[in-house]
Amino acid sequence: MSGILPILFIFVFGYALIRNAPVFSCFCDGVKDGMRVCLQIFPTLLLMLVSVAMFRSSGAMDLLISVLTPVCQWCSVPPQILPLALVRPLSGGGALSICEDLLATYGADSTIGRMASVLSASTETTFYTLGVYLPRAKQNGTGKFLACAVACDIITFLLTVLIVNVFDFG
Repeated sequence: MSGILPILFIFVFGYALIRNAPVFSCFCDGVKDGMRVCLQIFPTLLLMLVSVAMFRSSGAMDLLISVLTPVCQWCSVPPQILPLALVRPLSGGGALSICEDLLATYGADSTIGRMASVLSASTETTFYTLGVYLPRAKQNGTGKFLACAVACDIITFLLTVLIVNVFDFG
């Protein structure tokens, strides 16, 4: 498995040389395009990282979780997965960290572990995706995309809870 990348590299460059393609100039053009994209999305990425850090460190996430905990307990939803449900639309790395903590604390075979796993695998980093791709695509009507994406995140959370509770084999 570790040899697949060098083999792919040799194949691509060998094929390009056989076809007499200007390998070096094509590579440089690709790097230029990649750097241009990085510079265009950097402000959005920085905004997302700062926003997530502020949301967590300001105590706003803890406040929101404490408000939602009684509702979750009434609906038989473990409140321990709320941080994951709140961070996942914002940050994939933050959500992965929360999921790892949940799995380490409660175990992969627990209801909370299953919900964390299903939720992590079933949702997208909504705000990151919208922030990076919509400006690049020059789309108008961001509010419509945002409303649909948030609705999908909520539906995914509810379906995760339902499916794990129905098929909980623990």
